[in-house]
Amino acid sequence: MSSLLLPDGSPGDSKRAWRELGRRRRAGVGAQQNVVREAGWAQTGSRRILSSGVSTVALYLSRPGEPGTGQLADARGRAGLRVLAPVLTDRAGRGLHDPAWGLYSPGQTRPGLWAIPEPIGQTLPAEGLGQADLVICSALWADLEGHRVGTGGGWYDRALVWRRSEVPVWAMVDDSEVVERLPHDSWDIPVDAALTPTGLTALG
Repeated sequence: MSSLLLPDGSPGDSKRAWRELGRRRRAGVGAQQNVVREAGWAQTGSRRILSSGVSTVALYLSRPGEPGTGQLADARGRAGLRVLAPVLTDRAGRGLHDPAWGLYSPGQTRPGLWAIPEPIGQTLPAEGLGQADLVICSALWADLEGHRVGTGGGWYDRALVWRRSEVPVWAMVDDSEVVERLPHDSWDIPVDAALTPTGLTALG
């Protein structure tokens, strides 16, 4: 695992630099490796979700280059779990900064804002996240203290205020993207664990 100050001159205490490094690293991952990783996330995620006994999970629907959630969402949806996914287009009248949540059914999506897949089922307002028993969020990095570096939009931090206080939040990252320490701000909401292709690492 890496520390905040790295001897090879990589990011240090700049979130922007960590984002740029994360994007470059992911852009260099081959298609076959991404297939293997997504299968790993689906397998470990399904196992951990089953053992946690949740009935509703909220997760993002991935684009190419992101940790793939497609197999995990489909598997849990077909198994009868309620799966909620973000709806960033302004269907709920509140817009990007207060996203709605759609009830996901396997194969039932449309391209949304920035070509992010969105469910086309029932749509809940932002406070609908309060129905989730588990939230799986996107991240470029996560650290051992539970801080995450996301893509920079900040909307997950705003969305998470609607979850119930006892509901855990998992960041979905590769094993190599869990590091010792990341820069963070006072308003960042920490995550409880990192879901990787090989398992679930408790953070914080």
